[in-house]
Amino acid sequence: MDHTVPLEGSGKTAPAFIHDVRSTDVPADVMHVARRCLVDTLAIWASGIATEPSRIARDHAVRRYGGGDVKMPFDGRAVNPVGYAFAGAATIDAIDGHDGHQPSKGHAGVAILPSLLAELGQAPDCTMDDLLADLIVGYEVAVRAALSLHATVPDYHSSGAWNALGCAAIAARLRGFTTEQTRHSLGIAEYYGPRAQMMRCIEHPSMVKDSSSWGALTGISAADLAEDGFTGAPAITCGAPEVSEIWGDLGTHWRILESNFKAYPVCP
Repeated sequence: MDHTVPLEGSGKTAPAFIHDVRSTDVPADVMHVARRCLVDTLAIWASGIATEPSRIARDHAVRRYGGGDVKMPFDGRAVNPVGYAFAGAATIDAIDGHDGHQPSKGHAGVAILPSLLAELGQAPDCTMDDLLADLIVGYEVAVRAALSLHATVPDYHSSGAWNALGCAAIAARLRGFTTEQTRHSLGIAEYYGPRAQMMRCIEHPSMVKDSSSWGALTGISAADLAEDGFTGAPAITCGAPEVSEIWGDLGTHWRILESNFKAYPVCP
C-alpha cells in the first residue's frame, strides 16, 4: 500500500519528489536561498569547532564510528557517514547561529547539510547545482515533517524528531533507492527519530541542544537499515490524511524560502 501523499495535480508521491527533482526544476530564487543556507551553515560549522560540545561529539564519532573514509571538516579525522553526520550536526548545533524555519519552530539545515556531505561519496560527479538540489530536497521533506508533527501532537518536540526524515530522504536520493526502500527509510527515520521534549532542554540548558545530532544519525542509519532490507512502519507525518494539505504542494511551493538567518547566535 502506498502511504505517501500524492503531489497536487501530478499524481507523484513524496518518494517520487525525492528522486525526480533536478536543479533545472528549481526556480532561481529557491536556488539562491539554498546557496545562502549552505554558506551560512558552513560558517556556523566552522565556528562550532571551537566549542566543548563539538570536541566531545567528534571524539565520540572517532571512538564509535571511526574507520570510515570520510574526514570530518575542520578536524581531519576519518569516520563513517553516520559518525560524520552526527558530529557535524552536533558542531553546528553548538552555536545557535544556524538558519531556522519559523513555521516549524526549529532547524533543518543543521542536520541536512552534514548528512548530505556524508553521503556525497555516493555521487562523485556531483556539481554545485546538484548539491543545492539535494539540499533543497532535504529541507522540503524535513520542514513538512515538522509541520505535520506540530499539527498532530500536543508536545513541542525537538528538531531531530523531524529533520531525521530529511536526512533519510537525501541518503535515499543519493543512493538511488527504489520507491519501496525510500518509504522504509522515511518510516524508520520517523519511528526512531529523537522526539525529545524541547521545553525540558530550554528549562535546563545543557549540551543536548535540539537533538539534531541524533536526527542526522537516525536519518543516515535509517537509510543503511532500509538498504539492507530492514522495514519500517509507514511515516504518518508524510501520509496521514490530516496532513495531506501540508504535502499537497510539494514541488510547487518551496518551503526553504521561509528560512530565516540570525544576525546573532541566539535562539529567538
